[in-house]
Amino acid sequence: MKIFPAIDILDGKAVRLSQGRLDAVTVYNDDPVDQARIWADGGAEWIHVVDLDGAVVGEPQNIDIIERIAAAVDVPIEVGGGIRSMETLDRLCQAGVQRCVLGTTLVTRPELVAEACAKYDGIVAGIDARHGKVAIEGWRQGTEYGVLELVRELELLGIKRVAYTDIAQDGMQQGTNYGAYRALIDQVDIPIIASGGVGSLADIEDLLSIGPRIEGVIVGRALYEKAFTLPQAIAAGRREGGA
Repeated sequence: MKIFPAIDILDGKAVRLSQGRLDAVTVYNDDPVDQARIWADGGAEWIHVVDLDGAVVGEPQNIDIIERIAAAVDVPIEVGGGIRSMETLDRLCQAGVQRCVLGTTLVTRPELVAEACAKYDGIVAGIDARHGKVAIEGWRQGTEYGVLELVRELELLGIKRVAYTDIAQDGMQQGTNYGAYRALIDQVDIPIIASGGVGSLADIEDLLSIGPRIEGVIVGRALYEKAFTLPQAIAAGRREGGA
């Protein structure tokens, strides 16, 4: 199981939010590129980057920083936040981003999702949910979509990987929603990247125990707060039964 250390960019800085709230921001590094180098030096196999400003505004606001991150580290980059056009996808992929995470467009523009999947292999469905219902527009707007319902529709459009965030757990370091991930992989066949709530190595081990279709886990605040180190997290993800 892969560990995806996170870099969330807000106002040009590397931050973490609590439950997606923009009024609950902690700044961890004034330079996201420097933070990417820290993760790379710690052995990162992937880095998960989110343009939080872009997620709220609806178009990328920190794409120049993302381009600098891609140029600065020899680590695959997964990027989300405000990706709502093929032009943006093209620019990110040309910059060397290996995976692009679509969020709001999964609900509002399924035709774009299908076009993106036809053109690029590295398209990830970024599904963020609160109490089992999908949220969009930077988590500010709820929908009536259930997670499983949306995943099944997206599979028909060509989506082959899902990053699933439990908003209520995100940034809280109180454990992941194990049951939600367990239920989802019992009903879909595509890989899942878990996100939200990791606070200890035991949380990583719990996700690992679900099985190989939990492809990875995004970890943010726990790493920044030094609950454990990135090498420790990577080692936990590789324990017996892992990939």
